[in-house]
Amino acid sequence: MIAKILTFVFLCSRILYVAGDFYPRYHLAPPKGWMNDPNGFCIFKGEYHLFYQHNPYSSYGPGIVHWGHAVSRDLLHWKHLPVALDPDQWYDNGGVFSGSCLVDAGKMYLYYTGNVNHEKETPDHSQYQALATSENGYDVSKYEMNPVINGSEYQPDLRDPKVWKHGDKYYMVLGNSFKGQSNETLGRVLLWVSSDKINWEKASILLESDGELGYMFECPDFFELDGYWVLLFSPQGVKPQGDNYKNLFQTGYVVGRFDYKTNVFTPVFKFKELDHGHDLYATQSTLDRQGKRIVIAWMDMWDQNYPEQAEGFNGQMTIPRRLQLTKDGRIIQTPVKDILAARGRVLHTGRTRSDKVIRLDDKTAEIVIRSSPLRDFELLLEAENTTVKINYDRVRGLVTLDRGGKDGVRRTNWRPRGILVWKLYIDASSIELFCGEGEVTFSSRYFPVGPVKVRLGKASEAENMTVRSMKTTVDINPNNVNEPQE
Repeated sequence: MIAKILTFVFLCSRILYVAGDFYPRYHLAPPKGWMNDPNGFCIFKGEYHLFYQHNPYSSYGPGIVHWGHAVSRDLLHWKHLPVALDPDQWYDNGGVFSGSCLVDAGKMYLYYTGNVNHEKETPDHSQYQALATSENGYDVSKYEMNPVINGSEYQPDLRDPKVWKHGDKYYMVLGNSFKGQSNETLGRVLLWVSSDKINWEKASILLESDGELGYMFECPDFFELDGYWVLLFSPQGVKPQGDNYKNLFQTGYVVGRFDYKTNVFTPVFKFKELDHGHDLYATQSTLDRQGKRIVIAWMDMWDQNYPEQAEGFNGQMTIPRRLQLTKDGRIIQTPVKDILAARGRVLHTGRTRSDKVIRLDDKTAEIVIRSSPLRDFELLLEAENTTVKINYDRVRGLVTLDRGGKDGVRRTNWRPRGILVWKLYIDASSIELFCGEGEVTFSSRYFPVGPVKVRLGKASEAENMTVRSMKTTVDINPNNVNEPQE
């Protein structure tokens, strides 16, 4: 009898999926366990595919990571699929690390980093670039002759391939660390070229740190945007400078020009942070059906012990965002139009003063604010255990998000172009703020207990504030999700 009970408990633990207070309603999160970097973001056979770093067994750390998998027809209504890649080969038994998808000749080519751990050795790991393919987008097979890049002279940190095609050649960027002239470890991005998707040769160094950009460049992405080239990546080891670089690790970009003949990238504008909140890392982009550049990111940060872990999950993705570039080399981010389909009922609209309190449905909201740029403005999100304050300081030209607690403040320079316009997306445990046309964004996690209420700070007034609830858009039906292989 006891054996039967234990078996029942074990089976239940294998099919238990998350539906807690902090689990997002319209952001993609794992059905259970751990989620970090987005991988393999692409369109294939009419559907958007997103793979991601995943530990299906625990929410408390990445463990030996797999590739999770979700699919959507509109970048909003996601359905979870079986685990796509397991760490089951000699070259990836320490983890199926991040990578990308190349769609070519009606087939998916999934490039990823296989991590191998070496206990009690120096270095304690090595990393190889591997290939997997799929003809239907669902069933994935690893290439029999993996790895396709050993990279012995670039070990131990050579990872996160992003691959694309130009003309009759294929290109790959890889994050790497190297020893500088003073023997310090510095980050860089390497460019590799292939004529057959299998055999790769290093072509150039696109960008390397001079010390200010840290010791490792992770998750590089390289693409053309509005007449320039953007190198988007996540540098580790950047030291804080005032209100900048306050997260453990950063995500940002360098804008410049690229020559396919010489494989040389020439920066035109200096490195800029992509987002100014607490929780955005490891971006990956793709082109949508209209040929527009869309980016998604892990909305979390390393070395955080967030209370969602006790609910059986960790991590979620941002709303996918369309990217545009200004003439002075700044990225504009706007939520994809698909987000409109998640709108629920209108909770409030019209001129709004601080005495108006709006209770949110299911801890979700889209909030659109229009206010005078000639006075300070403050918005409060209040719950039983926390208050998040978001304000605009007219004199100093600053936007601040303060989620309270240790290291709660994030701030950056911004002034409205005409009227002050904010658009906020509130989910069960996240906030995304878009200022103006999207020239400044904040992405931060927070964990409200009980109902969430919205009101304006004292002396604040909005010429118009519209608050809508948001619908649930992610299918976490456990019948759609298989367990990884043992």
